[in-house]
Amino acid sequence: MATASPQDFCTATVEVVDGKLVLNDPVGYAVLQAIEKHNCKNTLMQHIDRVKYFEKRIEEKGLNPADVIITLLNVDDPKGKALADILMPDFDWQAIRDTGAVPYARGLAGREGIQSLLSEIDPEEAKILREAGPVPTVIVMDHGVVKIFPDSEWF
Repeated sequence: MATASPQDFCTATVEVVDGKLVLNDPVGYAVLQAIEKHNCKNTLMQHIDRVKYFEKRIEEKGLNPADVIITLLNVDDPKGKALADILMPDFDWQAIRDTGAVPYARGLAGREGIQSLLSEIDPEEAKILREAGPVPTVIVMDHGVVKIFPDSEWF
């Protein structure tokens, strides 16, 4: 039996794009994405009091958890900013930055619209949301990624 060499596992390539060397490393990128999705759990835990507040609001307002989703969107993250601008147009995020805090758009959004958006930007997370069922669910957009947390994954 032949022994595998490091080249057998190397998927990274270096390409020239616009006269510059660019590393194309899909395995490294996948590892980085997995780490950043894990880091979204830290974001969730930092805002868990607000998440619980919105969970309570869903119940108080008699909303069906299958129709809404709790949002935690880092406004300084490209994905989070894009959605925050749609959900909260013209909000003064700079006032939050001026206090030294990172601005997050936290609230309730229509689950159907989020489902549609996720289908385009992250099909794996779209599947998680689709399969979550009618339970309070959180979407975190932070660290350049998206992560869905059904209520069973909050702790």
